[in-house]
Amino acid sequence: MTTAGQRYLPLFDYLAGLCSLFGAFWLHFLLKGDVAVLRAFALSFRWLFVAPLLQVFLHALLGMYSRRSRSASFGFSRLVTSGVLTFFVFTAALFYLRAFFFPRLVILLWILVSFFCFFVLRLPLFRKWRDERFFVLYRGERGRKLFEDLRKRNTSSGVVVGGTDIDTLGEEELRKYLRRIVQDLNIDRVLLLLEPEEREKAAVLLREEGIDWGTREALAFFEEHRGQIKLTLADLLNYEQMVRDNSYLPLKYALDRVVAGILLVLLAPFFGLLALLIYLDSPGPVFYWQKRVGKDGQVFRLCKFRTMVPDAEKTTGAVLAQKNDPRVTRVGRILRRTRLDELPQLLNVLRGEMSLVGPRPERPEFVERWKKLIPYYEIRLLVKPGITGWAQVRGRYDEGPETVWEKLEYDLYYLRNLSLSLDFEILGRTFLVMLLGKGAH
Repeated sequence: MTTAGQRYLPLFDYLAGLCSLFGAFWLHFLLKGDVAVLRAFALSFRWLFVAPLLQVFLHALLGMYSRRSRSASFGFSRLVTSGVLTFFVFTAALFYLRAFFFPRLVILLWILVSFFCFFVLRLPLFRKWRDERFFVLYRGERGRKLFEDLRKRNTSSGVVVGGTDIDTLGEEELRKYLRRIVQDLNIDRVLLLLEPEEREKAAVLLREEGIDWGTREALAFFEEHRGQIKLTLADLLNYEQMVRDNSYLPLKYALDRVVAGILLVLLAPFFGLLALLIYLDSPGPVFYWQKRVGKDGQVFRLCKFRTMVPDAEKTTGAVLAQKNDPRVTRVGRILRRTRLDELPQLLNVLRGEMSLVGPRPERPEFVERWKKLIPYYEIRLLVKPGITGWAQVRGRYDEGPETVWEKLEYDLYYLRNLSLSLDFEILGRTFLVMLLGKGAH
C-alpha cells in the first residue's frame, strides 16, 4: 500500500475486520467441531456486517488514520487498545441484546485475527527509522523550546545530537562553529528551526560551506508527535491549494446539514429542559446571539445557550472568558463544563454557516487583533468554523496570544489532514471532553 492509499485505510480496515469475523466462526468450528457455532452464525448473519464498523470507529477515535499513526510504536499500542475496547464494547452489546448464543471464543478469535490483519495493512505506512545525525539551528526562547522537544523525542529520520541559538554567534563565528561541529559530531544534516527570512540566510551559508540542510524532518516530527504544524515551519505548505484540492469537503458540508437536522429534531425535548433550567436560574433570554467570523471572513450570528448574566460585557466590551469567571451563572457553569451550551450551534450548521468540526469561530474584534499579532492566523478562515475541532479537544482555552498561537498550530494541522477519519476522531474526543469537563471555562 502506498502512502496515498492511507486515505482508503478505513475501508481496508472494515473489509479486514469483516473477513476476520467470518474467519473466526470457521476457526471456532475447526477447533471445537461444534455445529452450534454454525447456528450462531446464521442467527447473527445480518449483524456481522455492522460489527467491523465498531473497529473502524475506534481506530478513528484513537488516531489510527492520522499522520501520527506512521510511528510503529504508536500504531501497535493503539491497535492493542482498540482490541481491548472492542472486546468489552462488543461483549456488553451482546449482553444488552440478550444474544447469549454468540460464542465468546469467536469474539476473541476475531480480535486476534483482525489485529494481525490491521498491523500488516499498516506495515508499508510505518516510517522507516534511519540513523542520520542532525544538528539544529534555532533562534530565541521559542526556538529553544522547539529544539528541546525535537532532541527529547528525536525524529523517525535520525537522532538530534545538538543545536545552537544563532543569536549567540555572528556569521563568521557561525561558519567556523558549524565546520567544527559537522566534523567533530559527524553531522549528516542541519535542521533549520528558523523563520523564513532567517532560514534562507542560513541556507545560503550552509550551501557555501557544503553542508546539507533540511526542514521537512522537523515538520514531520511535530505532526506525528504533537498533532501540530509549528508556525515557524508553516510557510512550507500551501494551505489554499490543499483545501481547494480536498475532495472530502463537499461531502463534509452535505453531511453536516443532514446530521444537524436529525440532531435538532432528536434533541428538541432536551433543548426544552435546558431552556427551562436557564430561565429558572437567572433572568434574561435563554439563547445568546453573537457575531462571529466564518469561512472567508464572512460574519454571521452564532447561537448558544446563555451561560452568563445579561449584559455581561456592557461595561468591559469584548473580553476573553477567564477561569472561574464571575459573570457565569450556576447553570451556565455546568453547561460550559459539559459543552452543552454549544448545542444550539446546530442551527448555524443547518443554515450552512458552520460545520460540525472545524476551527473555533471567533468574534470579529479578536480576529482583527490576532491577525495583527499572529502570523498565518487568517488561514484558519479557509474552511467553515466548527462546533468542535482539533484545537478545541487538544489545546487550552483561549487566554491570550500564547494559547491562541498554540491553537492555531492545531488548526493548521487540521487543515493539512482534513478527512472523515480525523473528524470522527475529533467527535469521539469531544464526547470524552463533555463527560470529563476537560478544558471548559
